[in-house]
Amino acid sequence: MLMELLYQSASSRPDDVALVYRDERVTHAELLDRAERLAAGLAAEGIGPGDAVALLLPNDPTFVAGYYAISGLGGVVVPVNPAFKQDELEFYFRECDVRAVISDDRGAGVCERIVAGWDEPAQVIATSAAHGQALTVDMLMQAEPAKLDKRSAEEPVVYMFSSGSTGRPKRVARTHGQVRGESEYYAWMGIAPEDKIFCTIPLFHTYGMGCCMLAATRTAATLVMLEDPNPFLLRRQRALELLEAEGVTIYPGVPFNFRLMAEAPASADLSSVRLAFSAGTALPRPFFDAFLDKFGVPVRQLYGCTEAGTLTANLDEDPVATFASVGQPVEGVEVLIEDEDGRIVPPLTVGEIAVKSPGLTSGYSDMEELNRQAFRDGFFLSGDLGQLDEEGRLTITGRKKLLIEVGGYKVDPIEVEDVVVAHPKVAEAVVVGVETKVQGEELIKAVVVPNDELDERDLIGFCQQRLANFKVPQVVEFREEIPKSPLGKILRKYLI
Repeated sequence: MLMELLYQSASSRPDDVALVYRDERVTHAELLDRAERLAAGLAAEGIGPGDAVALLLPNDPTFVAGYYAISGLGGVVVPVNPAFKQDELEFYFRECDVRAVISDDRGAGVCERIVAGWDEPAQVIATSAAHGQALTVDMLMQAEPAKLDKRSAEEPVVYMFSSGSTGRPKRVARTHGQVRGESEYYAWMGIAPEDKIFCTIPLFHTYGMGCCMLAATRTAATLVMLEDPNPFLLRRQRALELLEAEGVTIYPGVPFNFRLMAEAPASADLSSVRLAFSAGTALPRPFFDAFLDKFGVPVRQLYGCTEAGTLTANLDEDPVATFASVGQPVEGVEVLIEDEDGRIVPPLTVGEIAVKSPGLTSGYSDMEELNRQAFRDGFFLSGDLGQLDEEGRLTITGRKKLLIEVGGYKVDPIEVEDVVVAHPKVAEAVVVGVETKVQGEELIKAVVVPNDELDERDLIGFCQQRLANFKVPQVVEFREEIPKSPLGKILRKYLI
């Protein structure tokens, strides 16, 4: 079903540009040709329906062509972070029982070492023969293109992983029908063929896959990819140059993208950007204000998850007044707020966010007990806390599993963080719970990146003036930076 999107865009706008990458411009017709050739080459190597194929690639045209080629064969795409180390890669490969890996030159050697000891080694297909790889993408692309058959809506098309707060990542299988269902949201959001979508977030992540790749293919828009986006601090000027030069109209990013661009020494004309979205983690008001002041573009918030893709988007007429909201559910999505007993709460009441969506997975692979807890009556209990206003706008207020137990009270670390970052000498802060000798009891620790000389006692006194005593951090740790994932999500496990 996903290849149908590519066929539609290649048929309706064959000569329009589908992908911009470095100096390369790939039309919709050329992208389709690449996908068909690569699919034919994979089929000749024995890859067929149900076979899992990993993509260990950066954001580039090969990733996009590979994704559609695998899906068109009835295979299952396994997008993997190229920054993973050997143990992490082997876990993903084994969990998905991959039959082949398409890797860039940097990862091909590691992949070959991983599969060499398997009873049935997977094929490693490199993007070039730079390190002597026997099979390359260019070799597969020599195959004659052939139209790919329509796939069933029930067939799995992608395996992704939801990290959760503890333990190994959970495998999320989504079908052609579910991912195709998500793709319809982007047309509903008003994305059109004339749009140019800027991609700085990884395509191996749900956010990049949906809001960048799927959105562009479904609407026949142009996807402009920033080459080697990490570290973004060193690439922000290139990002600003591309946004201006290409006349980008839609930019899905993460908070630190917008902060770093707002802090960049040089400016750029971003008047072409009509929609800028932030997701992955809450957008602090100072980041919103700085980007708006410098470029005149309000950054709207968007909410989604690995299990379902995009769920809500702030398309409000007044993005400044509603900046804290992640918006209303996109078409076809239902959002409920439940209390601890599963009862729906009134508007403006905080509770757990439950979602139902055409893009929602039916559950985690091989985790029946967890599925009974997390999936109920077609809804997914997200573990996120939030509230709906009278107009149906959703605001995220925290994470259920992040609550800190202090003397019988449940403390929301997000509330404490809001106070800590309000201190004029604090650039960034994360609040976590640290175990004590008393089982079930925690103390509150604030991990702080200061922007000036700051004393621990000064910060605690500042918090004592603004928070109940049981909410005040008992420990302050100063750091030069907060550890984050490629999407800008805070890695709290490294702060405890």
